[in-house]
Amino acid sequence: MKKWYFILVFLLFPAVLYALSVEEVAERLEQKVLSSGKIYIQMENTRFLPKGEKIEMKGLIWLQMPDKFRMDIFPPHQSITLLKEKQLLIYFPQDKVLQVVMLSKDPKLSQWLNFLQKPWEEIKRRGVIRSVEKEGILVEMDPKDLPELESLRIWIDQNLWFPTKIEMKEKNGELSVINYLKVEFGASFGVDMFELKLPPDVQVTEL
Repeated sequence: MKKWYFILVFLLFPAVLYALSVEEVAERLEQKVLSSGKIYIQMENTRFLPKGEKIEMKGLIWLQMPDKFRMDIFPPHQSITLLKEKQLLIYFPQDKVLQVVMLSKDPKLSQWLNFLQKPWEEIKRRGVIRSVEKEGILVEMDPKDLPELESLRIWIDQNLWFPTKIEMKEKNGELSVINYLKVEFGASFGVDMFELKLPPDVQVTEL
């Protein structure tokens, strides 16, 4: 009897998850993130260019609710991206160049940054649950106000209640796949993680 009980639970579990509305999935994701406070992510980003070239990047992301964000990309594509109030700072250590982006002047970038920080907001607004797969709950996002995108999909791990994969396909044929390899909730790092230490001879450009 016990054996059949576990088989039944195994068969019904995906159906229960699929019965969740996109609003419920987003709410569980929001609760997990806000209750965690600080999140540390190991990630990889693979870009498949239209002519067949593949670019692989690995890096780290630090999130601190409600509004702190940092992403470090390892060499050979090294960069440090930091959210500083209403500015996005992008530093290229190898070139000693700092790009300062005013988010008010780039609403698309601001929207994408908000998606990385608070994905539940965009999921509620434009998400549709398509299936429950081994990788997690597949949510397809409506790219209607993102003219450069053909499709945007996100997989949410039903144990973590956090994204583990994001897939973006552009209209020019480029495909970008972001995988979160390791996610640590309630991570231990100080506020100095969100400070950028620059050399005196850095070149600053405003975009």
